[in-house]
Amino acid sequence: MEIEVLMPQMGESVTEGTISKWLVKEGDVVKRDQPILEISTDKVDSEVPAPADGRIKKIIFKEGEVVPVKTVIAVIDTDVTQQAIYQNDGENLSREKDSMSKITPVVRQIAQEAGLTDHELQEIKGSGAGGRVTKADIQNYIRSRSLDKVNQTSSAQTSDNSSQQAPKYQISKLSFSSGLEISPELAKQLIDNEHTITPMDIMRRSIAEHMVRSKATSPHVYSIIEVDCTRISRFRNSIKEDFQRIEGYSLSFTPFFLEAAIKGILEFPILNTSVDGTNIIYKKHIHLGVAVALGNTGLIVPVIKRAEEKSFLGICRALNDLANRARNKKLTPDEVAGGTFTVTNPGVFGTLIGTPIINQPQVAILCLGAITKRPAVVDDDKIAIRDLCYLTLSYDHRVIDGSVSGQFLSFVKKYIENWDLNRNIFI
Repeated sequence: MEIEVLMPQMGESVTEGTISKWLVKEGDVVKRDQPILEISTDKVDSEVPAPADGRIKKIIFKEGEVVPVKTVIAVIDTDVTQQAIYQNDGENLSREKDSMSKITPVVRQIAQEAGLTDHELQEIKGSGAGGRVTKADIQNYIRSRSLDKVNQTSSAQTSDNSSQQAPKYQISKLSFSSGLEISPELAKQLIDNEHTITPMDIMRRSIAEHMVRSKATSPHVYSIIEVDCTRISRFRNSIKEDFQRIEGYSLSFTPFFLEAAIKGILEFPILNTSVDGTNIIYKKHIHLGVAVALGNTGLIVPVIKRAEEKSFLGICRALNDLANRARNKKLTPDEVAGGTFTVTNPGVFGTLIGTPIINQPQVAILCLGAITKRPAVVDDDKIAIRDLCYLTLSYDHRVIDGSVSGQFLSFVKKYIENWDLNRNIFI
């Protein structure tokens, strides 16, 4: 029996997807729900699982091709014995364990930043002791992969254009990534120079278009306030071991600011609006977007729906779930849509102050700076070392004025600085 694998419809407004990477090849034995390829849309990246146990009989579309939703992209032959499936599964597990044991943290970090999958890592032949993959090995692999894509693209273009006129310019000493479009004028400038030209992927193009449109739409204004985070730091330190044991993941500082922002929006609902011509639309619920960095490939903003109804622990759980699935390409377009207010936290990378661009059609975005220990004036004009950070509110001056911005930030500041050290967040 044969089962067709279809290009999924990742949201009501999505009509097509791009095949980013096949994780299997024809002839491979797969198990139901095993990821077999990665796809990209203008909203989200995701993995497509196998719909059944079987063997990959046919792969219809190549990497980089754009395919309409509900189109057959592969065929799985299910007439494969369970023994073959489990034998293949056992061999894969053994091979994976052996291969992944040769990956150092440094190499894994480089792989993550380059967007490599574990499957690709397993295919790299290590030159280190015992077959260990070195930093040079993975850097060579990344360069080689880029050149392979260039050669494939060049060959395909040569074949397609064989009956057409010859190119006017000969480009040398250039490294190209697939999908590159280059003008003759730029080509002439680059001849005999060593450059690498990489086209934006779907996500980066979408981010670029969205940010340019936002700047053209909203007159951006920025307000900044300094917040003393010493109390939440002490509170976090007092419960982080219990939190890790009960919840299974670390408690970060972000949920504290998310809750403070939610409470602030309830006090100043103008921040939870959008603009339609000369009308202001007040949103019934707070759908809180939280920016999640995806290495060096971009960022995505999953949304905590109806955030005002969640407890502190509920916010923690929702944030952890969405962030993990964002990094593992498990989000659906519906989970990154409908946000009414956004929080971004470049402070985790050491940034002190940021001035982010508003996520349209929202009217404000809150930026969290790094929490650092600095001297500060406390009670009775004494100097003490405190955990301080800067918060920036970027807002649309069509509907929000500096007075409202200042009051909102002051509310968040007071909420954080007066955190109840005896609060039980587990109830």
